[in-house]
Amino acid sequence: MSITLDHEEAQYATWVELFQIQACAFNVLDHIDTTVSHPTEIDDATWKRLDAIVKQWIYGTISKDLVHIIMKLSATAQELWTWLEELFHDNKHTRAVYLEEQFTNTKLEHYANMFDYCKQIKFLADQLANVDCSVSNQKMVMQLIAGITKGKYDTVAANISQTKPTPSFNKARSIFLLEETRQKKQKESSQHVLVAQSSQTQSISAVSQPNHQQAAADQRDGGANRGRGRGDGINSKPKGRGKGRGNNNSQQQHQQSGPRWQAQNQQAPQ
Repeated sequence: MSITLDHEEAQYATWVELFQIQACAFNVLDHIDTTVSHPTEIDDATWKRLDAIVKQWIYGTISKDLVHIIMKLSATAQELWTWLEELFHDNKHTRAVYLEEQFTNTKLEHYANMFDYCKQIKFLADQLANVDCSVSNQKMVMQLIAGITKGKYDTVAANISQTKPTPSFNKARSIFLLEETRQKKQKESSQHVLVAQSSQTQSISAVSQPNHQQAAADQRDGGANRGRGRGDGINSKPKGRGKGRGNNNSQQQHQQSGPRWQAQNQQAPQ
């Protein structure tokens, strides 16, 4: 069996169902059910051995606290079964009031997800059935809707509450679970889009920043070059050209003065 019966969790109905299935499969249901007659072809020794096996199943599928409560030397499997039944059916009225309060106060906001919330509603409904206070399917569905805070599930809740006849609890649970999955995927998709946009913006900024820096540097260099050009145009003088012209004039004057002097010297003796 996949469940251990615990007095605190009180999963008695589930445990009984699973245990009876196992007992029926091994043809030992008569060891816990008084309405089933003993097979006539089984001798007393075999019956005692089979009864010991059933007792071992009982002790092995309940908590240690319950083992100490019901254990008794030489008790039969039927006696252990009856004591457990009496233990879980004692104080039915008090337990019913307590469970009913828990059931009506179950809210989605107290649980991590929709699955855990629906699981708790089903669990409490089963416990109420164990104390002869069964919960109808319609009441379970209405509690499922009432425990959801108004907001993102309003449309789904309205559709379910207006459906006639009222859908089964399992159907309503499936609808809410699908809506939760849809909203989760939509949220993840939106987050991926935001991350992609942020990465794209950072990439564009990283590419444009060097271009702005280069443009600013080019602007500074251009301004400096223009300043130097204006300074050279204003302060510079055509030194080479002026000097060249001066030298040529001096040479021409020197050449012209030379022949005149010679001519004067040649005319002197006469």
